[in-house]
Amino acid sequence: MRQKRTKIYRKLMHQFQLHFGFREPYQMLIDETFAQSLVRLKTQNPSQQFANVLCGKVKPMITQCCMVALYKLGKEHQPTVNLAKEWERRKCNHREAIEPHECIKSVVGEANKHRYVLASDNQPLRAKLRNNVPGLPMVHFTQAVMVLEPMSNLSRSKVEQIEDVKLSGHAPPSDPSATPATNIIGADTTSPGESSEPPQKKRKGPKAPNPLSVKKAKREKLTPEEKLAREQELKKQKQKEKAAERLRAQREAEQAKGDQGGDGASPNANAQQASIGAKRKRNDAGEEGKGSKSDVAVAGKGTDAAADAGDKAKPANRRRRQKSKAATAVGAEAVEAH
Repeated sequence: MRQKRTKIYRKLMHQFQLHFGFREPYQMLIDETFAQSLVRLKTQNPSQQFANVLCGKVKPMITQCCMVALYKLGKEHQPTVNLAKEWERRKCNHREAIEPHECIKSVVGEANKHRYVLASDNQPLRAKLRNNVPGLPMVHFTQAVMVLEPMSNLSRSKVEQIEDVKLSGHAPPSDPSATPATNIIGADTTSPGESSEPPQKKRKGPKAPNPLSVKKAKREKLTPEEKLAREQELKKQKQKEKAAERLRAQREAEQAKGDQGGDGASPNANAQQASIGAKRKRNDAGEEGKGSKSDVAVAGKGTDAAADAGDKAKPANRRRRQKSKAATAVGAEAVEAH
């Protein structure tokens, strides 16, 4: 296919997607006349040709009534029947087969709510649907070339109506082809009492600066004296923490020793306690001996003082003692002389 034609077809299908809700894969509804043209023109790889024309993925399908019409053509059209069997069978809900064009009309309906792309070489059928059904793309053969028809006048008027509604902001008129918007659960999102006025846009204020493009805050430069003072403070703080840890460990060790002493002291601890008790006893005994000697000396001094007082009271006795002392002294000298 030529590049210019492909560009036109892509724009046309894009309009159908925007205004009528078409999406890939496109459901191409084929009648018996188009199937016969495919076999007669010896089209190679029809599915790929459909995708090239619609510029997207395609799901070809045919109704049971069209299949019955192909069966009635006889064995001469068996290749057409074999080709049609490769496509998906669309249920038309007709118990008895009717005319293919009537079947196509009933399946497409008045608004093409299932979003079919009609492929037919039946010109009267295409003309009738073109004037009565909006939003229906149609494909046919022209001089052995598969072409996509431009948008019909009815479809264009429908598109203009939709655009006017969007610009004016009023609710669109009732359209059987438009499906109500639903949420995930399946309920309608619009309530009966909800106003149809579009929501007012919030005014945007100044935005914050990009954090990646903002310079980081500069740190204050410290003088050597401030650095030294800070280091000393940190050092003192570490020393305090270490001292607190040592004190805590010492208290825990003392508490553990106290617990062990209450439960049963070790032999070394008992020996140390015994030696400490003996030393205390010896010290107490020495202090008692010193006290007794001082008491005796005090007592002797007291007796001498009492005797002197008696001598003063009795002079005769004092003289006698002096004489006796002199006699003893003379005797001692005589003994020494012999």
